[in-house]
Amino acid sequence: MSVMTAFVRAALTLVGLTVGVYLIEVLEGLLTLGQRNWRAVLRLPLARAGQLLRQPDRPPAHADTFLYQSAPFIAVITVGLAALVIPLGPGLIGFDSSVGLFYFIVLLSPFVIAQMNAGWSQNGVVGVLGTFRAAAHLISYEVPLGFAAIGAPMAAASLATGKIVAAQAHLWYVVWQPLGVVIYLVAALFPAFRHPFDGAYAGSELEGGVLAAYGGARLLLLRWALDGIFLLLMALGVVLFFGGWQGPLLPPPVWFAFKTLALAAVVLALSRRVPRLRHDQMLSLAWKILVPASLVNIAIVGVLALFVFGGGA
Repeated sequence: MSVMTAFVRAALTLVGLTVGVYLIEVLEGLLTLGQRNWRAVLRLPLARAGQLLRQPDRPPAHADTFLYQSAPFIAVITVGLAALVIPLGPGLIGFDSSVGLFYFIVLLSPFVIAQMNAGWSQNGVVGVLGTFRAAAHLISYEVPLGFAAIGAPMAAASLATGKIVAAQAHLWYVVWQPLGVVIYLVAALFPAFRHPFDGAYAGSELEGGVLAAYGGARLLLLRWALDGIFLLLMALGVVLFFGGWQGPLLPPPVWFAFKTLALAAVVLALSRRVPRLRHDQMLSLAWKILVPASLVNIAIVGVLALFVFGGGA
């Protein structure tokens, strides 16, 4: 692949992610303000971005300059790299890797570490407490998320995201892996720091947590990355369980975008009905409920894939 081709793919990936982030912000606005204010909802993400771009970014006096300045860029780069293995249609993928699913899950760790760096670099109580909570996220989500996601490649006999979608041509995995879908969607809220697992930010409790000292363009980048990783986790959920780009009449990328936004809307709406969990409650949920349930799911998927679907659905 030439340098120019790589540059074009990277540019298209960033443009697509930015449009997706805007739509996620619109979805959240509709859930908050209601459909009657849809015009204001459409303008609100752009207004917020413009306000942040005009806002000065003054690091704390005792901040670790390197960590403070680099954290937003590490988060954005990680999101961009993760997006490369999400297939929008047949052949429409930035990086068609044979281990695409593994590649994606591995990249979630540096994303969370970027959030931890953002909090730790401030050298303040609020930022440090947010960092510790972000660390709790890191050690909580990886096992249940990975175990929930492994059911799809077990059935498709491949870790390549495109092949996982192709294997669902006759039957989407959500039909016979419902437990895996539930575990995946709950665990996906952890690395995305979404309610009810947003303790690293915690609103008024920590005054913004790991983002407390950020402003201006750097805060905009961090918020973009948070929305972007949530969008990608929903997109990966569509790849693993909902047939990816497959659907009648409409072009594959349109089906993929529709499924991703629909899944994101359902997850955001349901998550708002649950109160924010304390970090000890979050850890209990991860290790006492999600991990055992994910092991049960692996056993069920293994039996069904071997004896009912003949090693692949």
